[in-house]
Amino acid sequence: MGLAAVAARGEPVSKETFDSLWSLATLHKDDSNPILQEFKLRGRYQGQLHSTDADQGADSDWEDRRSRLGFDAKLFEKQVEIRLDFQSNDGFRDFYDGLMDAYIRWKPTKTLTFTAGKTKPLIGHYDWLEPTITQPTFERSQIFNQLNINRATAFTAEGSVDAFSWRAGIYSNDTPATTGGTGSFEDGEFGDLDGGIAYSAGISYDFKDQLGIDQALVRIDWLHSDREAEDLVLGRYDDILSGTFWAKEGNAALVVEAFHARGGDGANTDVFGFFIQPTYDIVPGKFQLVGRYSYAQSDGATGVRPQNRYETTAGALRGDSYHAIYAGGQYFIYGDKLKLLAGAEYAALSQNSEADRYDGTTFLAGLRLSF
Repeated sequence: MGLAAVAARGEPVSKETFDSLWSLATLHKDDSNPILQEFKLRGRYQGQLHSTDADQGADSDWEDRRSRLGFDAKLFEKQVEIRLDFQSNDGFRDFYDGLMDAYIRWKPTKTLTFTAGKTKPLIGHYDWLEPTITQPTFERSQIFNQLNINRATAFTAEGSVDAFSWRAGIYSNDTPATTGGTGSFEDGEFGDLDGGIAYSAGISYDFKDQLGIDQALVRIDWLHSDREAEDLVLGRYDDILSGTFWAKEGNAALVVEAFHARGGDGANTDVFGFFIQPTYDIVPGKFQLVGRYSYAQSDGATGVRPQNRYETTAGALRGDSYHAIYAGGQYFIYGDKLKLLAGAEYAALSQNSEADRYDGTTFLAGLRLSF
């Protein structure tokens, strides 16, 4: 029975119905095929309503936060994966607003992976590398969002040995960014590779066996950028260090992630920040609560940036310290593939004078859909 027919009759939609509907995205699946084992469409949509009330002003609107479409392909006994997807911008002003992921991934063994193409720099294990479809908050943390990290033309390698894992990468800083219609594609989607170069390395260990819990991952990642003046990504700081602790046990989880960035120019002085994010499944697989405390501190008077969304539009300026508290929840209709979110975040940003201090609250509600 189709989803529309079930909804029209007022009946709850079964998991089998969702499974059948989502399976339509898989256009080919045949493990016996020696060349192409799987080809599936992939897409994502996130729409949200926000309302910000601050001392400096107010702002409210609906936005089509994320909308993407592309495909995944698995070839040659699934050792080779190809991913390509593009995004539209807010309000679908441009249906095509540039490539997001566009890479080839080779897995010669189960514990070794090489990736070439446009992909995420390997830094910020949770706030950046974890897919937004699985994250319980609307936006990434303030400290991450000010670091000028975005997808880049790259070559990366990742591997694991027992509870240890490692990764490293090299990136082109002149890769056009694809956010909000600001990308510049004169030199192609992958840039012309003549800008600055960045490098990353990281290592992790999962202490779950020692602690007797489901997960207790500790990771450290470092990214160094030989910046040039015209760089489009990874061009704000010389060095960024991230540390992540991610624990899970039963219905509860806790993420603590910190960033330190140094070697910026002008107003981009050295900055340190972190967030603490607990979650708890009130009804496992159906309803989850989330909280987050965020903090950032800079060496200079204007080294901390407000969140571009909501806080900047409500009048926030740069300052030297930032505090924010988020509280919300997720209601899962079909796991992370279809869910509703709601939450509120209070933020305070100290500036040169108390009269310029930003103090405001943003309320959000929205939907995430992915296949």
